[in-house]
Amino acid sequence: MQSWLKNILGISFTLILLLFIGGAIGYYMITASVPKYNGEFLFNGLKNDVTVYSDSLAIPYIKAETEEDAMFTLGFLHARERLFQMDIARRAAEGNLSEVFGEETLLFDKMFLTIGIKRIAKKNINLVSEVTKRNLTAYSKGVNAFINSKLPISAEFDLLNYFPEQWKPEHSLMIIRMMAWELNIAWWTDITFSRLVQKFGISKAQEILPDYPENAPTVIPSSISKSKLISESFIEINKKYREFFGITGTHIGSNNWVVNSTLSSSNSPIIANDPHLSYQVPGKWYAVVIHANDLKVSGVTLPGVPGIVIGKNENISWVLTNVMADEADFYSEKIDFKTKKYYYKNEWQKLSIIKEEIKVKNSNPLSFEIFKTHRGPIISDIHLFPKMFNDNEHFSHPISMRWIGADFSDEYLSFISVNKAKNWDEFKSALTSFSVPGQNFVYADKSGNIGYFCGAKIPIRPSNSTTFVFDGTNDSNDWKGFVAKNQMPMLFNPQENFIASANNKTVKSFPYHISNLWEPSSRIERIIELLSSKNKHSVSDFMQYQSDVVSPYARQIGKYLTKAFEGVKITDSNLNTSINLIKDWNYSFDAFLQAPAIYSVFLKYLLKNLLEDELGGDLFNEYAFVANVPYRSLLKILEQNNSTFINNKKTKKRETRDVIIRESFVDALSYLEKNIGSDPKQWQWGRIHTVTFKHFFAGQSDILDRIINIGPYGIGGDGTTLFNTEYPLVAYKGKLKKLSGKDFSNNLGPSMRFIYDFANSDEFYLVLTTGQSGNVFSPHYKDQTEMWLSGRYIKIRTDELSFTKNTNTLKLIAK
Repeated sequence: MQSWLKNILGISFTLILLLFIGGAIGYYMITASVPKYNGEFLFNGLKNDVTVYSDSLAIPYIKAETEEDAMFTLGFLHARERLFQMDIARRAAEGNLSEVFGEETLLFDKMFLTIGIKRIAKKNINLVSEVTKRNLTAYSKGVNAFINSKLPISAEFDLLNYFPEQWKPEHSLMIIRMMAWELNIAWWTDITFSRLVQKFGISKAQEILPDYPENAPTVIPSSISKSKLISESFIEINKKYREFFGITGTHIGSNNWVVNSTLSSSNSPIIANDPHLSYQVPGKWYAVVIHANDLKVSGVTLPGVPGIVIGKNENISWVLTNVMADEADFYSEKIDFKTKKYYYKNEWQKLSIIKEEIKVKNSNPLSFEIFKTHRGPIISDIHLFPKMFNDNEHFSHPISMRWIGADFSDEYLSFISVNKAKNWDEFKSALTSFSVPGQNFVYADKSGNIGYFCGAKIPIRPSNSTTFVFDGTNDSNDWKGFVAKNQMPMLFNPQENFIASANNKTVKSFPYHISNLWEPSSRIERIIELLSSKNKHSVSDFMQYQSDVVSPYARQIGKYLTKAFEGVKITDSNLNTSINLIKDWNYSFDAFLQAPAIYSVFLKYLLKNLLEDELGGDLFNEYAFVANVPYRSLLKILEQNNSTFINNKKTKKRETRDVIIRESFVDALSYLEKNIGSDPKQWQWGRIHTVTFKHFFAGQSDILDRIINIGPYGIGGDGTTLFNTEYPLVAYKGKLKKLSGKDFSNNLGPSMRFIYDFANSDEFYLVLTTGQSGNVFSPHYKDQTEMWLSGRYIKIRTDELSFTKNTNTLKLIAK
């Protein structure tokens, strides 16, 4: 062999060997952070030894002697699987993202420091019950035991070049408040609805403001239309924060229902829940079974907080949906920033001033002042800095915010008390400490009882017209206290033999304002249809119901659509085919059907053609951002058929309702032909309606996305089906652009599914969107996704005889 060839082969072999060694070292370094489910650890902070059994999907079964040891262990497990998820949420709450991300997150930090999540948590930690303090302290010790253990942490910390700080009890309170903020949408509607009044006047704005027939007529304060234009900066910053964190959906609700023995095929209550939250990787929930002294409870936990949020114990089970409570009001203030005073009740009052500083990576810290009235902080000009603009001109329309979440409440005490409750009375009593986010608690117990309790803190307001920015110079719209807990809506063993909620208006008559932002009635109508469809229901029936994709809302819109083409001569073959598909459609959003794709594109164009000409692109997007608003208003416009918005101002002719419908339908077909193909057979809903579970680092590169994201998958349903698979109703930048995977991508839905039959008390059914682990290299990063997509479940056994048979055993030994 010639020497040059030998040299080339030698060099090649050396390079291959180096690549192999480097790859092996890299693989070891990366996978070293993947949790091991066997072994022993010695820890300070434990009173007694704890054993953790793990099944094949990494669901842990904690066997501890005391409640505190169980919470310590849960803290260790959460940190081991989800530490980055917990730490980044804590940083957001503290207004400390910019220390890691630099100027990109500066406004987010300023927003949350202004709202005061960190201040609220630090205040509340001194006021909460001893039970809360004890458990949060034990949990914090468990989180820190992992942080200090020198076990490898997940790769995200290395990529961002920082190490997590020690976890503190108040950090768990911050996580609870951040969930309350995520589920609060009053921050959006009050400002946007006020802007609509300022643009169109009271009478015209009422045409597109959603209401409910049984509500008193919405009274719009005349002061709104006379005041200066309200800034939308708070809305925009909040939206950008949600986009940064992947919190892009707005159907933030859930389905839950329960039947008693009369309607149950097992002759015992069966209860179900699927909370609708924004999709993320890892998902929101971490499943666990806890056995500790008198605490025997199982279900799902929120990483960062100890205890079961949704689940069961030996006596009861409870499930949740969002009340959609109006938890915030906004006030237009008259402020002199030079003298640091605000005008209230004919006097100039001193503003409270809080000085804050934000640490910024690769830059100097930013110091600024937060101004507060007696109601709350000024949130309207977060993007401006008083240090730069020390005059009144740049604060021409300051707005303060009154948020229930700023008041003291002890949600953790409520949940840990629910975890231990033995009956309905103890369950109700546990919820007296609960405030935010307002939740519909549906209940069942082993004695066969079922119940409902509205777990929310409701302000006593002067009127029900609260979805606007109020005049803050007087006290006419200040809160007058809160509704007593014993006056809140509740049910116990109703004659219907079932209870259900789906973010709908749960009571027709209630003396106090709860909300005007209920979801469309489509999902609750479908639940009632299904629960009324047969005499007895089983667990397998409930599984089918949770994956149901029939839309009563589409059924209502469909009748207007088909009527608009009655008697119209159709010569285009695709138009004729599409109309017939809609006529024959059973309103199932099956991923393999063409009708839901045609309908969904049509719906977007219908909203656009009705409203964008007068609202303009920015206000149109703002108006339709929270999807339940245009859904409800659209039905109102079509039913009443007298709205001035029906006519397109950009054309000389006068359009009628049916003309706009026909034009929108033709626009939809043009869109589908251009972006999918000319043959309607290609227009299956799942081709354009897809779901991708995105990691926090998604969008950096296509190669990285393929590793860290899960999907895309074609998916059925829409925002009005029980299987809630919301997509954005408005297109990006006000235009329906070339199909990009964003126009109809599913961004929110069932974050988990839970079903429990009291006839089989030692088992329940559960599935998560992704998996238990947040580590991209773990086999449990996405091992539940296929099950979730196909409507399959995990059967989780909760008796010790069963779970101690798991061979994966972790010992936490007390020093």
